[in-house]
Amino acid sequence: MKIDRVLAGIDFGPSTEIVTAYALFFAKTMGASLNLLYVIDYLVTPPAYLAPYMEEEKKIAEKKFETLEKRFEDNGIRTETEVVVGRLRESFDAILKKVNSDMLVLGFKPHALRRSSSEKLIKGLKMPMLVVRGGKAESVRMDSIKIRRILCPTDFSKASGEALKVARELKNIFSAELDVMYVLPNYILKKKIKKLKDRDKIIQELFEDTRENLKKILSDYNIEKAGIIDEGKPDKRIVSFSKEKDIDLIVMGARGLGFIKGMIIGSVTDAVLKSSPCPVLVIH
Repeated sequence: MKIDRVLAGIDFGPSTEIVTAYALFFAKTMGASLNLLYVIDYLVTPPAYLAPYMEEEKKIAEKKFETLEKRFEDNGIRTETEVVVGRLRESFDAILKKVNSDMLVLGFKPHALRRSSSEKLIKGLKMPMLVVRGGKAESVRMDSIKIRRILCPTDFSKASGEALKVARELKNIFSAELDVMYVLPNYILKKKIKKLKDRDKIIQELFEDTRENLKKILSDYNIEKAGIIDEGKPDKRIVSFSKEKDIDLIVMGARGLGFIKGMIIGSVTDAVLKSSPCPVLVIH
């Protein structure tokens, strides 16, 4: 995974400290440049009388960026900042193309009744995204991040294969421990089990097939550690395992094997993002 340019989306809210900390960490580790972007978002073209207020907000944001630039400069990272007035998705698209970014770093805050700004970007932009969230992220500060253990869930799809490739590279970069996990979904078990007396036999066969598939994929990617097989609801088991094993980073494919065609982001990845105890790197 070659990263020359990192772009971090900043909103100057409570998550700014941890988003900038992770952006700095990855930029330093990868030897990449760092761009910071703040979008003054609007849904419709604002009336002319609001222009002075928006210009004032832009000046305030630029002043805040000056402080961040100084902090990054002290850490030896070349930083560029930009404040844009415009629609959120279109603004990020334009800046990503302008700076030719390889990774986007975002905070995450879901809304109950509508998609949040971060969710819109995660679902709409097709590039590697580090989504900074969870208790693990909230406890870090600048220069205090450690990636000691990485979890990469797989469903044997092409998307999860791409994620596994990245996870293996990050394992080597961070000298971290890598866990590869497959969760046998409950709906598959229910579909396969027609009679209660066949349950044990069917589960044994499914686990044996899964074990062989997992063994093969680990061999293909030169991963020596044995994989983990679990059963249940995939997102809940992934989150539970991450908490139990103190995972520092989850690496997931944006889309996997599912029933709904044309999804921009997979339902399991979407669910994990909402409850993960640590940052999630989404690989498109």
